[in-house]
Amino acid sequence: MKMKNTASDNLKTREKILSAAVDVFVKHGFNNTTIREICQEAGVNVAAVNYHFGGKDNLYVAVCKHVLGLSGNVELRGFDIDQTAPPEEQLRLFIRSLLFAILDHKKPSHEGRIMAWEMVHPTGSLDTIIKDMIRPRHEQLCAIVGALLGPGADVPLIKSTVFSIVGQCIHYRHGRPVITQLHPKQKYDPDAIEKLAEHITRFSLGGIKALAREIEE
Repeated sequence: MKMKNTASDNLKTREKILSAAVDVFVKHGFNNTTIREICQEAGVNVAAVNYHFGGKDNLYVAVCKHVLGLSGNVELRGFDIDQTAPPEEQLRLFIRSLLFAILDHKKPSHEGRIMAWEMVHPTGSLDTIIKDMIRPRHEQLCAIVGALLGPGADVPLIKSTVFSIVGQCIHYRHGRPVITQLHPKQKYDPDAIEKLAEHITRFSLGGIKALAREIEE
C-alpha cells in the first residue's frame, strides 16, 4: 500500500528544492538555469517544483528572499563596517567585503552572487534585491565616498564615483571568463582577493583624491 505524503515529507521536499535552487541559481543565474537541473540536484521529480512553488519564477523569488534573510523577517543592511574608522579604511573594508561576497567560492555569499547576476541580467525580483540589499550598500558606499570627496562634492559626482568603484569589483565577477583567457594565472583564492581589494582601494583613493583637489580649486 502506497503511503501518503505527510506534512513533514512535504516540508523536507520543499527544503531540498529550495537548497538545490539556491546553489544552481547562484552558479548559473536565472536565465541559464532549468527546472530539470534543480530537480536533479535536489533528487526530486520535476513536477515537485510546480507543486511546492508554482514554477521557476516563484521558486526564484523564494530563493531571493531566502538568501536575503527575508524568510526570517530579517532585513539586510550594509556591510559590517566600523563607522568610527577613517573613511579611507571604511572604503577598504567595503571593497574587501564586496569582493569576498561575489568572488570567494570557499566562503560563498549567496546574496552577493544573486546581486551580481541581477545587475547584469535583471529579473522580476530585482525590486526586492534593490530594496533589501543593493540600496543599503549603495547608500553606505555613497556616505563613505562623500566623506572622502568632502563637502563640496555634489550628488552626481558621488554617484559616478560609487559606480566606478563597484564597477571595478563586479568586472572580476562577470569578466572572469575573459580575464582567465587573457591571464590564465589569475587566481580567485582568499589571498588573491585580498590583494585585489588592496589594489582597487589604492586605485580608487587615488582617483578620489584627484577629484577632491579639483573641487577645492
